[in-house]
Amino acid sequence: MISSRRFAALRAMGAVKMGTVAMGAVALGAVALLTGCAAPIDPSAARESLTEVAEDSTPPEAADLYDAELHPDPIVDPRDCSPVLVITVRGTGEPSKGQLLSPVARAISKAKPRQVDVLDLDYPADGDVNEGGTLGARMLIDTLNVQAEACPEQRFVLLGYSQGALVIGDALSAPEARLVGGTVGAVSEQAAEQVLAIVFYGDPRFVGGEGFNEGSFDSAVSGLLPRPLGSLDAFADRLRDYCVARDFICQSGSLDLDESGHVEYFDNGMQQDGAAFAVDRLDALDGRDRSAGEGGDGGDGVETPEADPAP
Repeated sequence: MISSRRFAALRAMGAVKMGTVAMGAVALGAVALLTGCAAPIDPSAARESLTEVAEDSTPPEAADLYDAELHPDPIVDPRDCSPVLVITVRGTGEPSKGQLLSPVARAISKAKPRQVDVLDLDYPADGDVNEGGTLGARMLIDTLNVQAEACPEQRFVLLGYSQGALVIGDALSAPEARLVGGTVGAVSEQAAEQVLAIVFYGDPRFVGGEGFNEGSFDSAVSGLLPRPLGSLDAFADRLRDYCVARDFICQSGSLDLDESGHVEYFDNGMQQDGAAFAVDRLDALDGRDRSAGEGGDGGDGVETPEADPAP
């Protein structure tokens, strides 16, 4: 969460607010939650809001407001040192609860009882991707860095859908490879080592040729805003990027603007697949921990927390 003192300062500067676009998005998300379906998507509006990120060369106000050199103090406070911190970064217009990533986080928590703390990144997730995404990238980077310093044994699982995948991917990339958050600092080496698993769905920055991709996508087709090939190589063995063939966000070559492709992840089994990938990574870490207790170092040179016994 944003630290109380920082929130007060940002509110006074007019940086923390909810405009009519965000309010409308939340309303749509609330309806979706009540009906058990995904929030309605306007394909044309979705494409426009994302392509504006690349086409509009005017720096957003957030670029200065969250510039890490101008404002180096973290904008978040540390959380408790749970063995695992799962961070969800939701898609445009999704509510904090009942989002695509909620079942994924719950499955991970259920598999690792009493070990997991879940944080939904409190960024706007509205149609102004440049502004809100910049804040999201700064919040994510600060959260990872603050937690790594306060909790060196904690491990991070990062889950992102749509705009949320863009935010996570840019935060983990070098500033020159980003579309949002070029000024907001970088994830520390220690924090990067503590990232254990990353799962994306419907990533606008999807690159068809990456080896960590999963799904029914065409490898010759990339997303609306493909990141430079290799931008996430440092995390390749810890990342799964799910994309389906009819998703016009991660398969920009599709002429069909049917929104059903972008919400197919709600019921095509990929939520379970993503959770299983993260749990497998945690299980492997637990195994290394047991080996380390018998004289090893956990296999990555970093001390790791021991798993709680099963109830």
